[in-house]
Amino acid sequence: MKLIKCALPLIIFTLLFMPLGTEAVEEKGRVVIVEVNSEIKAGTAQFIKRTLDEAEKQGVSLYLINLNTPGGLLKSTEEITRALLDSGVKTAVFVDKAGGWAFSAGTFILISAEVAAAHPESSIGAAQPRLLGMEEIGTPDEKVIEATVSWIRNLAAARERNQEVSEKFVRENLTLDGKEALDEGIVDFTPTSEEELLASLGLDDSELIHLYPSLIESLLSFFSTPQIASLLLTIGGLGIILVFRTGEFETLGIIAIAGLLLGLWGLGAISLSVLGVAFLVVGAGLLLVEITNPGFGIFGVAGTVSILFGVLFFGQEPFSAPVLARTTTYLALGAALATALAFLFAGRLSFGALRSTVKSGMESYVGKVGVVLEKLEPYGRIQIDSEDWRAKSIGKKINRRQKVKVVSFSGNTLIVKKAYK
Repeated sequence: MKLIKCALPLIIFTLLFMPLGTEAVEEKGRVVIVEVNSEIKAGTAQFIKRTLDEAEKQGVSLYLINLNTPGGLLKSTEEITRALLDSGVKTAVFVDKAGGWAFSAGTFILISAEVAAAHPESSIGAAQPRLLGMEEIGTPDEKVIEATVSWIRNLAAARERNQEVSEKFVRENLTLDGKEALDEGIVDFTPTSEEELLASLGLDDSELIHLYPSLIESLLSFFSTPQIASLLLTIGGLGIILVFRTGEFETLGIIAIAGLLLGLWGLGAISLSVLGVAFLVVGAGLLLVEITNPGFGIFGVAGTVSILFGVLFFGQEPFSAPVLARTTTYLALGAALATALAFLFAGRLSFGALRSTVKSGMESYVGKVGVVLEKLEPYGRIQIDSEDWRAKSIGKKINRRQKVKVVSFSGNTLIVKKAYK
């Protein structure tokens, strides 16, 4: 009996705190979805790398690209395929539209994903590289063809896809529809919708997170068009030459630097973070010039705008709340605008001060008001700033204690007239 009494507290404690069940609750998965519906450019590569990196940090179940593209730039395609191959999160590429396509660069991106899917009525292939020229698009030499064949075969081997058919995409410009691509071992699924694909992967109940290019990425996507990037480089180069020829840095130098930075990024020579740092450094330099050599405010305004570009080019947190993203963007824009206006206002004041003539001696009294000490008939004496001066009135006599205004001077005599309220 004593044993039972001693064990009773232990039994009650065990019953109270013992888990009622061991059934595991499966955490709901999350799927990040991005859309690519245009040519593959530097802006596209930046967008995919940024969102893929954040998807890895968040530990999502799947990173899905809905793809529809006629092709694009070689370097940008290489950056995207490398990001997909090295990703720590499961990746999928889906040519998601009936009549959609993943030609040229799109084929490389499709093959490099861990999961490749294509709508049964979509088209893929035609991946032979082309050389962009001023007059026409030409066929590359044999070395370029062989290098591209080796590249696409390696991608296919890394994802255990049909290497022989992949090679034909380059050598013969082979094209396949979704059903043929499935039969040839190029894609894993031929769903007709995004929902069907996710169901095939066991992710139909997942939380869907749609990510979109930021405003600055959309703008930079335009700058990364080869023709626009080349034009920007040309403008930047000519601007630098003119700066050295004319010595006018205020406008030409700023345009030249901006053109060179954007052109280099558009052609893939520098990354977006490097572009942001460069604009920050240039902006800080321009502000330093304005502070140490105050003038018309041009350097201050240009420096502020450059720093704003530098801040925006670092991108934003894809998973942050939209309200927070908009708020921080508006704060940056507001601060930049206020600073630019302050420099512009200070510059106008400096400009006015530079234009105004420095007054000293008798000239400094012109426009001032004094009091008559000795009746002006027309000569007499007046007091201005606690000093007595010989004065001459214009026209009528002016009695004592009347206020007068200095209009000019002659020798040591102030020429005045009666001051009216």
